[in-house]
Amino acid sequence: MTMEEKKKENKVSGAGFLLFRKDTLETDSPLMLALVRSDGQLDIPKGTIDPGEDSLSAAKRECFEECSVVIEDNDILFSKLSHVHGPLEIFCASTDKVPYVTRNPKTGIMEHEDHMWVTEEAFCSNCLFYLIPAIKHFYSSHSSLYNNT
Repeated sequence: MTMEEKKKENKVSGAGFLLFRKDTLETDSPLMLALVRSDGQLDIPKGTIDPGEDSLSAAKRECFEECSVVIEDNDILFSKLSHVHGPLEIFCASTDKVPYVTRNPKTGIMEHEDHMWVTEEAFCSNCLFYLIPAIKHFYSSHSSLYNNT
């Protein structure tokens, strides 16, 4: 099944980014950006795909709206490979930019309280459960790329 067929089957309606901190990328345990929700659970920059918008554009927009990080095409890792889980398509990128959690520019709502850079284990121990398959997928891809495994 092609990625496009998989998207249609799952009716992708949301997109986001797993962001690795660039200066930790070539280590055994790269750090990822975790957005902290009011209930303490960890999240990633993600949201709904607007009408007429493709998944990657939506993920880039949501990343900027939720943590003020602009993702350029050359920041995207794994040749724009994405992981689809139900209605959510997740891409992976690296950044050396400093995140800043802000209010949603459309709703004015503060969707997250803070951010932190965490390991895969720390993220998966306290994140929204449906994010775990994508996190595991990208950390596995990272390990294969940087550790020749």
